[in-house]
Amino acid sequence: MPRSAFFSKETIAAAGLEVIRRQGVEALTARALSKQLGCSLSPIFTVFKDMDEIHIAVRQAAAALFDDYVKDVIDYQPAFKEYGMSLIRFAKQEQNVFQLFLERGNRLLDNAPGIALKCLDEIKESYQLTDNQVRILYRQLWAFTCGIAVLATQSPEDYPEELISEMISTQFLSTLSFLKSGRPVVNVTPHLKVEGENTLIDL
Repeated sequence: MPRSAFFSKETIAAAGLEVIRRQGVEALTARALSKQLGCSLSPIFTVFKDMDEIHIAVRQAAAALFDDYVKDVIDYQPAFKEYGMSLIRFAKQEQNVFQLFLERGNRLLDNAPGIALKCLDEIKESYQLTDNQVRILYRQLWAFTCGIAVLATQSPEDYPEELISEMISTQFLSTLSFLKSGRPVVNVTPHLKVEGENTLIDL
């Protein structure tokens, strides 16, 4: 008969997440996990087939941690602004977990979680936007906010809360104004400048 598991998948995933929180993404090894749990490797690999499965479970635990962190943003006005600010606060407070989100092949932050979709619905209704305009707005703000989050974890003193708030507001209002103008996006392609060429972008 197979050996009985001493730990649930959730317990092992939580232990793996704790290793990452304290030591970083690269520190999550079978040895580190067994030390965190205070056991040999056998109970761990009774529950999981290999480290790949463990990494998947830990990423899911990280996503659940983030979802819990932002669960109340819908109570704020504007909710999507608070969502972006919360993402950056999370990145600052949980730097190692946030790095886990940015791993190659990890799609945790590529699609709007449920709470973000509720925020987007609020924006769509408030500003009378089409589905396509909402997609564009989300894509622009999501990439912009994630970029600030990365910079803020590297140099927190350069990105105080007030500055971050102003930057997100500027990006939001600029994108929203452009979308409401009805103008098409002009894809400016850099090229070698010709002598005498006008360098201004045709707005």
